Amino acid sequence: MYDVIVIGAGHAGCEAGLAAARAGCRTAVLTPNLDRVGYMPCNPSVGGPGKSHIVAEVDALGGEMARAADRTAVQIKQLNSSKGPAVRAVRVLCDKQLYALAMKETLEKQANLDLIQDEATALVIHQDRDRPAAAGVRTRLAGELVATSVIVTAGTFLRASMISGERRTAGGRAGDHADIALAGSLQEFGFHVRRLKTGTPPRIDARTVDLSLTERQRGDDEPRWLSRDGREATLDLLTLSAATFPHLLTSIVAGRPQLLCFKTATNEATHELIRRNLHRAPMYNGAIDGVGPRYCPSIEDKIGRFAGKASHPVFLEPEGWRSGELYAQGMSTSLPPDVQDAVLRTIPALRQARITRYGYAVEYDAVDPSELTLSLETKRVDGLFLAGQINGTSGYEEAAGQGILAGINAAARVQSRKPLILGRDQAYIGVMIDDLVSRPLDEPYRMLTSRAEFRLLLRSDTADARLTVIAHERGLVEGDRAVAVASETDDSDALIAKLERIWFGANPGHAALLARSGLAPVSRSMSALELVRRPGVSLGNVLDAIQHLKPEFRTSLSDDRVSRAETTIKYGAFIEKEAAEAAKQRAHTSRPLPSTFVYHAVPGLRIEAQQKLAGHRPQTLGQAMRLTGVTPSDISALMVHMRRIDVDQRSR
Repeated sequence: MYDVIVIGAGHAGCEAGLAAARAGCRTAVLTPNLDRVGYMPCNPSVGGPGKSHIVAEVDALGGEMARAADRTAVQIKQLNSSKGPAVRAVRVLCDKQLYALAMKETLEKQANLDLIQDEATALVIHQDRDRPAAAGVRTRLAGELVATSVIVTAGTFLRASMISGERRTAGGRAGDHADIALAGSLQEFGFHVRRLKTGTPPRIDARTVDLSLTERQRGDDEPRWLSRDGREATLDLLTLSAATFPHLLTSIVAGRPQLLCFKTATNEATHELIRRNLHRAPMYNGAIDGVGPRYCPSIEDKIGRFAGKASHPVFLEPEGWRSGELYAQGMSTSLPPDVQDAVLRTIPALRQARITRYGYAVEYDAVDPSELTLSLETKRVDGLFLAGQINGTSGYEEAAGQGILAGINAAARVQSRKPLILGRDQAYIGVMIDDLVSRPLDEPYRMLTSRAEFRLLLRSDTADARLTVIAHERGLVEGDRAVAVASETDDSDALIAKLERIWFGANPGHAALLARSGLAPVSRSMSALELVRRPGVSLGNVLDAIQHLKPEFRTSLSDDRVSRAETTIKYGAFIEKEAAEAAKQRAHTSRPLPSTFVYHAVPGLRIEAQQKLAGHRPQTLGQAMRLTGVTPSDISALMVHMRRIDVDQRSR
């Protein structure tokens, strides 16, 4: 008997299992193949715009993805470095085999957690009460396992097919079979599913690539980390010496060995060859019904959608320290193998290229996320939670964010605690789940920074301050970590207060002090805080000037916390405005809507809105506002009706 059973051990399943176990629940994670725990079936990277923000939040909530990525990194870069702090993102290229090993090791060491190699064939649902409730899982080998909460993280495996040209085979990824039995169990309970599609590019034998015709891509010279433990140098790094393949060119960057990546591009010959073979492309000839991700299109989709573009970048990324394969980022395809061979050879650097693994598309069933509440519990079955690509998302990071929240809430149900609902102003995870539950799903969902209306509040460097207290309350992180985060916040606030009290005057003495720190003199007396807000002035230089002015001045903040304080200072007015708007919206939109609310009884509510609201059963007024087909006038009618209900209840 278990408190929580997790079906699947991908990125969602790993985080769900760890969260439930760390919250104190006896937990089992089921997977058909224990050698695939935490496996990266597509690109060997973690992070990127929008995605690294989720990873930072998973880390702040006590999750494992950031640590595993930092431990197994082969290259680290910050993207969008020339843009504002809200959209900067760290991307970590990992050794994909070591990443899976690191994740499996973590699950094996976790107290309260059992890893079981077995296949879930059906959900066990009790129906002897007002509402159906999850009671366990039926497995192929062990039989029935009893649980109070069940989390399904089936990824792309439900009735999945792999498609390459004219060939279609059952399976969710190369080497792993499709899940038909569990898909049937979900359909038995009436869950609405959508047919979606994803894909992967070919892998190439690095020995057959002319690297002299590519542009080398190095990691960043500054140390970059996704995890708090990485920044604090408390991680046990997993590295191997690079094998003697020509592409594994290692250099010491930011104090640790990193591998090079290589950039090339398609050309008009590539595009013409693809256009001539579109009749053999499954997504064009009708062989694929599923809708693919808009923001990660196949190369044939790019050629069709961007007909005027002369070339598309292709990044050749090593898959690990000892791997002879290169991942062809930007070349996702389901074209037939012979066409894939020919297409690659139109690119000068790849004229002699040999494909080791051909690209293919995966078509699979996903449950419509309108079936879920904001806690990721299903509306049809109590105690049944869904997380990851089964909910129509794409990407490892989106899966991990859902997984950790599902694990927290599955444990909360066992412990009779309130579920954790993250607001849109609290976390990118909250934005993602609110989007999934409230808005219709037309294609696989990918997190973008543009989806978050409170981006300045949700920066990666504020994740600890926003979420670590919650993680500690739920038993996911130790008390000393929560104390350290609170202390850092206090120290940052104290530093800002000190800067308000230190002044630089328009006099020769202070001008000389500022010049020693690389700063221009001031034309009038101003505080150090005002000085930091000037364009082109860094907090580090101002602190250096203060040291000359007041040798006794000290700050205990680390470099990354100084950087965070600088962002807070420079964007202070915008952050305050955004925080005020978030508070205003929260007060307005957090009003709960009972699941039994009778929408057809609301005067002035249009029939379309009645149908949308009754079908989706939003949990809050804010969710109702974001439903398509519900207009501002519908919301006004709803609010008037709710006020009348309040007045009637008070008068009784």
